Amino acid sequence: MSFVSNSITIEDELPLIPLKNVVLFPRVAIPLLVQRPKSAGSLDLAMSQDRLVVFVAQKNIYDDVDQKDLFRIGTVGRVFEVHKLPDGSSKINVEGIARVRIKDFSQIDPFFKVKIEPVKMTVPRNVEAEALTRATVDQFKKLLEVRQMPAVIHDLVEALNQVRDPEQVVDLIAINLNLELKDQQDILETTDSVEALKKINFYISREIEIIDAEKKVFKETKKQLGKMQKEVFLREQMKSIEKELGIDSEKGEIETIRAKIKEAGMTKETETKALKELDRLERMPSFSPEISYLRTYLDWLVELPWSKKSPGNGGKLELKNAEKILNDDHYGLKKAKERIIEYLAVQKQVGKIKGPILCFVGPPGVGKTSIGRSIARELGRKFVRMSLGGLRDEAEIRGHRRTYVGALPGRVIQGIHSAGTRNPVFMLDEIDKVGIDFRGDPSAALLEALDPEQNFAFSDHYLEVPFDLSDVLFITTANVLDTIPPALRDRLEIIEFPGYTEEEKLHITKKYLMPKLFSEHGIKDGMLIFNDQVLADIIRKHTREAGVRDLERQVATIIRKITRKIVEKKAKGKVSVTSGSLHSYLGPIKYTHQQAETKDEIGVATGLAWTPVGGEVLSIEATKMPGRGKLLLTGHLGEVMKESAYAALSYARSQAAKLGIKNDFYKEDIHLHVPSGAIPKDGPSAGTAMATAIISLFTQKPARKDVGMTGEITLRGKVLEIGGVKEKVLAAHRAGLKTVILPADNKKDVVEDIPREIRRDLKFKFVKNVDELLKIALR
Repeated sequence: MSFVSNSITIEDELPLIPLKNVVLFPRVAIPLLVQRPKSAGSLDLAMSQDRLVVFVAQKNIYDDVDQKDLFRIGTVGRVFEVHKLPDGSSKINVEGIARVRIKDFSQIDPFFKVKIEPVKMTVPRNVEAEALTRATVDQFKKLLEVRQMPAVIHDLVEALNQVRDPEQVVDLIAINLNLELKDQQDILETTDSVEALKKINFYISREIEIIDAEKKVFKETKKQLGKMQKEVFLREQMKSIEKELGIDSEKGEIETIRAKIKEAGMTKETETKALKELDRLERMPSFSPEISYLRTYLDWLVELPWSKKSPGNGGKLELKNAEKILNDDHYGLKKAKERIIEYLAVQKQVGKIKGPILCFVGPPGVGKTSIGRSIARELGRKFVRMSLGGLRDEAEIRGHRRTYVGALPGRVIQGIHSAGTRNPVFMLDEIDKVGIDFRGDPSAALLEALDPEQNFAFSDHYLEVPFDLSDVLFITTANVLDTIPPALRDRLEIIEFPGYTEEEKLHITKKYLMPKLFSEHGIKDGMLIFNDQVLADIIRKHTREAGVRDLERQVATIIRKITRKIVEKKAKGKVSVTSGSLHSYLGPIKYTHQQAETKDEIGVATGLAWTPVGGEVLSIEATKMPGRGKLLLTGHLGEVMKESAYAALSYARSQAAKLGIKNDFYKEDIHLHVPSGAIPKDGPSAGTAMATAIISLFTQKPARKDVGMTGEITLRGKVLEIGGVKEKVLAAHRAGLKTVILPADNKKDVVEDIPREIRRDLKFKFVKNVDELLKIALR
């Protein structure tokens, strides 16, 4: 079967080529590129027969398409020209012949073949259709004029003037409009010519509106640019007029900056650099974008305190006054204060300190940062604080190079700039929390700033000139030393800030925290009373820290609740906080401390442990059972602590005869347990307590309940020195122990670190070996 269209006979079965993003209309010629194997097969078949192919748009843009991916209305086209390309593809020119509908796919592979039927467009012959055709042509001519494409306009207008058939008008205009694929396909599938003309009219009107909007935007942009150019032109004219009148405002501004450079007290090298940049600024045209960057750079140079110093106290520095300020601002911290006073004494003697940088190391909340402020107050210098926590970019220290947009000096130079003097007290907080990543290592950049032998010529990437930091008093703070790089740590003089004792916390609360909190909450003198026992209960049962921050929060919570009662008039007169009422303010007890054992027991010894928030008492328990002489350890013990247990057991076995132990312990397993199993424990100082518990178990002699001990032991039974003596002794005192056994080498620490009132309440026994230990610890 076949049918005739435009005098061409078309068979009802033809090869098919899918089209991407384009629709072929009848009576329109377009170029196409044939690349896909299936399409190439269809083209070869058509060229060997009548050159007719069905061209159908596909619904997607994929290369591999199925029949479901194709529209059902397409166009039969005649291939009138083929050019084979080197890559195997073909460039063809095709002329649309007739609209057709796909009835069925007669072949899928190796290429598409389809059964088709013609689709006729109804063309009414009336006045309305004629008028709509003419209006559509006129509207399209208007669009061509708006587009301003003379060559295209002439050819299209000639073609449209010769066309009278509405179907031809629709097809010719549709292919020349900037339509999306779905809109082109919609027009191709419209069989009513009047309806198709209306759609074309709508698309033409929309295109004209879009072009008008584009022109409006372009006009506004051009207007803005013209205004800017006009302003630049007028400014240049004003400059010329001012020069003619002998008035040069820009030159006056340049001279002002030049005078500031001369007065800034810069080094010769820096002044030469600044004047060179100023000359560049003077020669630059006013509209150059580099002017703002150069002005910012010069502003930084002239505003830095190159020669300005805080007068300070100089030789008038009184050490007694300095000590008074430190004592007024901070309670305790005796060793830290002594070292700071020594540091200031050197300054008073020589007039300038050039030595190690101070590093305050201690747990959070013990006053490291605030003591830096006190030093600045005593010296009469400005105080600058810079937090290094989480810092990972080297440019934060050294600054960015001026080639970067928005570049600024590093935070060291910014701190000096904000202080306004070249000799502030500069605190680098949290130096142990400096990070490192692909942007560099900030701790390496700090090496130059913190080295007294180098920081007289500190190099900032932004300034590009050296700045003298040798007059700056750098103080750093850290919670731990482990994370500070060795090269940086070598430049620091470490001053340890130990955690506060309960007695010190009690004094701090009464002398510093409560007056401050009363003032903040509007509590007048005498309105609220805390006795010492209440404060001690808050410290022991509701906080566990080395510093006093949480303690301050707990006291503030009580004061807030009482303030509310006062405001609501539920409380009148004086309000006393008692131990019994603490629960109503702070809730149940949060922390408990190990107390001394209530009776002497076999296989149970009391050890003393150090923690970052103070000392603790540990009951070390030992028991035995039939077995093969194994040692079982529980209680979340670390490797060092386990080794102490093995050493203690080995000593007991090796000295069995001397200690009166039966030589059959290889038939029994020993289980050693340290309570509070969820808490990790480590360190060698539990050696004496472990040895006492094991030997007590073997000899069946009870250990004394009121004796606490700490110390490392060796296989030969020697008791070695340990650390954290102050915290451990305070824990023993708090737990109600009467006697504390310490290594003989730690005697000096008791005299130096333990408060007199604690030494009065406890008996201290110093031992050199396990024999001396057992005489005291066992009944």
